Amino acid sequence: MVNKKYILVIFLFIVNHTFGQQYNPDFGEEYIQNYLPSIKITMSQDDYNWMINPDNIWSSDYQHATATYEGSNGLTINYDDLGIRLRGNTSRSKNKKSFKLHFSKFTDNQYFFGLKKINLKAETNDPSAVREHMVMNLYRDNNVPSVRINHIKLYINSNYMGLYSSVEQIDSRFLTSRFKNKSGNLYKCTYGSSNGADLSKINEVYNNDIYELKTNKNDNNRKNLEDFIKFLTTSTDQEFDNNIANYINLDSYIKQLAIEILSGHWDGYSYNKNNYYLYYNPDKSWFEYIPYDTDNTLGIDWVSRDWSERNIYDWARHGDTGRPLTSRLMKSEKYLVKFSRSIDELLKTTFKTEYQMNVANNYKALISDAISNDIYYPKDFGYSIQNFEDSFTKNNVVGHAKYGIEPFITKRAEYAREQLDETHLSEINIENAYFKAYPNPLNGRKILTLYYKSFNHNTQISIISITGKEVFRSRITSNKIDLNEIETGIYLINISDGISNKIKFQKLIIN
Repeated sequence: MVNKKYILVIFLFIVNHTFGQQYNPDFGEEYIQNYLPSIKITMSQDDYNWMINPDNIWSSDYQHATATYEGSNGLTINYDDLGIRLRGNTSRSKNKKSFKLHFSKFTDNQYFFGLKKINLKAETNDPSAVREHMVMNLYRDNNVPSVRINHIKLYINSNYMGLYSSVEQIDSRFLTSRFKNKSGNLYKCTYGSSNGADLSKINEVYNNDIYELKTNKNDNNRKNLEDFIKFLTTSTDQEFDNNIANYINLDSYIKQLAIEILSGHWDGYSYNKNNYYLYYNPDKSWFEYIPYDTDNTLGIDWVSRDWSERNIYDWARHGDTGRPLTSRLMKSEKYLVKFSRSIDELLKTTFKTEYQMNVANNYKALISDAISNDIYYPKDFGYSIQNFEDSFTKNNVVGHAKYGIEPFITKRAEYAREQLDETHLSEINIENAYFKAYPNPLNGRKILTLYYKSFNHNTQISIISITGKEVFRSRITSNKIDLNEIETGIYLINISDGISNKIKFQKLIIN
């Protein structure tokens, strides 16, 4: 009998490491989720008036200010001389402005919980003010490197400016916290003034308007990006299939793509060639894809499309070339299967109406009072408090909010399930694996299917609980294992061959 302490150590190791490195750090006080903090800015009124003057809204010059952060459990932190400026693109011309705070701009070694900068976004596109939070947390739930975000009340010179989203800056500190290395090239990829950051034109590698280099600016050596685009645009199909995983963190990107498409994030790479970062990770010698700016999601539409119905395999803008990263992956049967399985996993776990509406309603309860007192909330699109309430559960709230959050997720999940190619789910690739168990998570009839190689008549399966208790044991006589008698929870599957005493473990979730 295997020692229970040994089992428990193995169990915890597998839970933490089955899906590789866990990228995203804890929220902490700086991005607290269950409390609504305030940040109170004091600055010269003349400087504030200059900053919001229509003649100056495109300026990136920081103005001097001081600030007080009022957080949970009575926490109060005062900040001396810091920088404040407007941020964003189209948002700069809105009535409710968005701001960037730079805590170390004028004062050395001054940080906001270790961060140099934070972004205060007005979220004017979204009457619910929670969509960006929900989608970024969906990425986070699925271990895709992503920014932290929370709600915060902003005051300037004692005037309540309204409810804002505080969004983490993607910079060297972000890179260190996610990838343990900040020395590589970080590119901010946007639509710019050309045809967007579509990764299809080598002659645009040094175009800082669409691939803005944020680190190593003095060197400005972009060979890694050039090699990536050259590979995407010149490799044969076989070369692409065999080698694309050498150029980008492919498992992470495919999960990201599935979330992008399910959430209706049309303003990202795969539809609009916009709003993402690429980081060349020197430790891995590949690119990391980092999604960004997810407010135009979950039913928000500015381009006359019904994103709830759009086919998951035919997502990109029709008649528009480019996007070889996505288009070539979706033409490869090998990676199309991986994509389909990512969609299937999301539909079974985190992209479910009940799960997501629990998230949405928690946010709603947290911010309702702050929204009702926000005099800037109605100024850009005429939002009312009733619009805020309706945006969670009703359709056609305003012109660009064609779906409420709940009906969008419900319909999107239904259509995606209908569109999903079930043949991609029916066979498990067991190459280089001792065994595979499917489906996982296990629900419904609770019949576990084992796909294995090199088993023999002595091979046994046992199921072990998180406490180390064995709840099931049987010699394997069929690859179909009935687990209907086992309660819901997280377990270990233990396969032993009965001869060499080799033991193989795999995490199992039973719903």
